[in-house]
Amino acid sequence: MTKLSILNLVPKYKDETKKEAFERAVKLAQFADSRSFERYWVAEHHNSPAVLSSATELVITHILGQTERIKVGAGGVMLPNHTQFQVAERYGTMEALFPHRVDLGIGRAPGTDMETARILYRDTYKQEKFLDAIRLMLKYFDGDASGLTSAPYPGMGAKVPITILGSSINSAYVAAELGLPYSFAGHFAPHTVKAAFDIYRDNFKKSKYLDAPYTSLGVSANIGENKKDADELEFHAMQVFLKILDVDNRDEFEKIDPNNAPELTSMQKFALKAMRGLHIGGTYEDAKKTYEGLKRDYGFDELIAVSYIPEYDKLTKSFEILEDIVNEEK
Repeated sequence: MTKLSILNLVPKYKDETKKEAFERAVKLAQFADSRSFERYWVAEHHNSPAVLSSATELVITHILGQTERIKVGAGGVMLPNHTQFQVAERYGTMEALFPHRVDLGIGRAPGTDMETARILYRDTYKQEKFLDAIRLMLKYFDGDASGLTSAPYPGMGAKVPITILGSSINSAYVAAELGLPYSFAGHFAPHTVKAAFDIYRDNFKKSKYLDAPYTSLGVSANIGENKKDADELEFHAMQVFLKILDVDNRDEFEKIDPNNAPELTSMQKFALKAMRGLHIGGTYEDAKKTYEGLKRDYGFDELIAVSYIPEYDKLTKSFEILEDIVNEEK
C-alpha cells in the first residue's frame, strides 16, 4: 500500500506578505491532516527570498500546533549546518510536545548556494563523517548515554524516527548500513533514482528501526482539473524550475501570464529537457499514467510531492487528484 505525503518549502510570491506565505503553508498542512496524507515535511533552504523555510524547526513546530493527526517533520535537516547535539535537543523538544508525530529527515547537502554554505558550514558532509554523525543521532534518540560526557536533553531517548535523504548514491549506502528509511529527491535528481534505490535495497541491513528496506520518492506535482488548467500549471511549473536554476535571480516567485511571457531561450529549453526532475502533471489521465510508470520503474513505498502552484484552490485540487490516483492502487 503506497503512502502519499507532501513536501513544502514555504514559497513566497510577490503579491503576498511573509505572514501570508506561512499561513498558506499551515492551511495546506491542515488540508493534508484532514485527508489520507501520511506526513508533511518542510525542507531546509537558505538565502532565497522565494523560499521561507530556512528556520525549519520553527515552521514545523508551528504547524504541529495547528494540526492533529499528520506526522510533521524535516525533509530535511541539512546536517552540515547544525551540530547533532542541537538537532537532538530541538527535535526531542518537539517530540515531547507532540508525541509520535515528529519526523526527522537528515541530509548532507548544504541546502543553499556555496557562499551561504561557507557561512553555515560544518565539516560533516563527507560520507564517512556523515555515517558517524547519524550514528550519534541514533545514540541520542535511543537514550544510550554510554561514552557521553554531555547529553542533549530532552532529546535523549526521544525515539524520533530518522530518514536518510539523498540526491546521489552516497546516501543510499548510509541508509542501508544503518537500516533506516531512505528518501530520494527525484524532483531535482531524476537520473540517479534507480541506481540509488538498487544500492539501498541490495545493501540493506535489518535493524531495530526497520525489518526491510523502505523507500520514498520525491516528485513535483501539478495536476489540473482540465486541459486548460493543466497547461497553465505546466507553464508555471516550468517557470519555477527555471527560476530555481538561475542562482542570480534574487526575486520572489511570481505568476507569469503565458500570453505575455518571453519565448524560452535555447539554453532554457535544454535545461528543461536535460535537468528537470521527476514530475507528475497534466490532467487526471496524464497523471495516472505517469504515476503508474514511476511506480513500475522504482517500486517506492511512499510518494512525497512538492508543488509551487500559487492559487490555493488549484494547489489543493492537484493534491486531491494525486491522492485519488495513489489510493486507487490500494
